[in-house]
Amino acid sequence: MKVDWKDPGDARRLADLVASTPGAKQRDRYRVVLLAGQGLASGAELDREQIALATGRSRQFVDRWVGRYRRGGIEALVPERQPGAARRLTDGQEKQLCAMLDAGPSPEEGLAAYNGPILRERIQERFGKVYTLAGVYKLLHRLAYNDLMPRPRHPGTDPAALDAFKKRNCPHAWLRSAPRTRTSVS
Repeated sequence: MKVDWKDPGDARRLADLVASTPGAKQRDRYRVVLLAGQGLASGAELDREQIALATGRSRQFVDRWVGRYRRGGIEALVPERQPGAARRLTDGQEKQLCAMLDAGPSPEEGLAAYNGPILRERIQERFGKVYTLAGVYKLLHRLAYNDLMPRPRHPGTDPAALDAFKKRNCPHAWLRSAPRTRTSVS
């Protein structure tokens, strides 16, 4: 397997990249092309099996990256970032979800607060999109909402009754911290 250099300085540049690249996979991409172009110390041309053996990669790996160098040069050896999955909710739907979260549950719903499983159901009912529970939490994180929140107060809680309960059942002595224990001074 022989590679004709796209630029006369590519061999030196690839050697520098092999020495300075921290990622093993990217470094092996550079090494594969360098070995295909220069060979080993003996200077003999190597076939793809020998290059694969020298780098510890497969023959398909060698073919793929040598082919990319032949088509596009050294710049083609850096893989492009993969786009990932498309968002399920549109911008408008996300704004509607944010408004729903900001408003909180209505009294008719009988909920103190939304949680992950409930939000999952609401999203499916309102927008027709199915999310996993982990997906709901990732969505909340992306929308800058925290899935952790303080314990909610039930809408039917009477503040006066709660204060009376605290006064009756939490004597002043219980509210103090434990007495200090003495330590020896040695």
